Amino acid sequence: MLTLAQVSQDELRHEILHTWETARETWHIPIHLGPIDISIDKSVWFLFIGTALTFLILFVGSRILSTRPGAYQVIVEELYGFGRSFGGQVGEEGKKWFPYTLSLFVFILVLNLIGLIPTSYPVTANISFTIVLALMTFILTQYEGFRRNGPVRYLKSFAPPGLPAKPLMVPLMTFLEILQEFTKPLTLGLRLYANILAGHLIIFVFLGLILYFGLSGVGAIVPLVSVPLAVVFYAFEIFVAVLQAYIFAILTQVYIEQAMFREDH
Repeated sequence: MLTLAQVSQDELRHEILHTWETARETWHIPIHLGPIDISIDKSVWFLFIGTALTFLILFVGSRILSTRPGAYQVIVEELYGFGRSFGGQVGEEGKKWFPYTLSLFVFILVLNLIGLIPTSYPVTANISFTIVLALMTFILTQYEGFRRNGPVRYLKSFAPPGLPAKPLMVPLMTFLEILQEFTKPLTLGLRLYANILAGHLIIFVFLGLILYFGLSGVGAIVPLVSVPLAVVFYAFEIFVAVLQAYIFAILTQVYIEQAMFREDH
């Protein structure tokens, strides 16, 4: 039998970089609305699964409370208590957004952890999905800014008071602040996508070394190094899954509250 060591480096690199693209074609259900392709693939299936699990954790869990809580209720209560710390980052009024940011945290965390299960699909390693989440943050941020401050006050707050050379500096600062409003949520989406994708690629590369060198000669030593490193990075990815979900949720809360209290700060 031909050994996998005979696979060229370029061929192996191609397989590594296109793992998620080929995985998406499994579980495929073709659906077309005229020229629009809305087919369901593996990424969508796991998005559905993540949504269902988030619903079970938050909605169902909050309705089966008892005076003698079991493990499931304890997890839900701990998540709720942890999520309450999201609200009020800038002002107390911002606490009303904590249900959304808590749901966002649990949703992203569930998807991140599901993506670590073998044969699953890391939905948060898909830039289209993370950019949509970032777009939601942008829309809610601007909605709350305009709603609470009014259009005129909110737009005027983009230029700090007391600027010198106002005819020049006010338009310039307003442009820069508006540009920043677009880039803040964009970095949220890119950060989540890049961290999750990079972690999966690193694990895959360590395991791919076994395929590249084979199990004969010098290649027999490779698994002794690459497998433990892959396990260590796998454990680290669990930490990254929690951290990235937290960062996305807490920064979403901060951005919304900054828009609410923009003129005050």
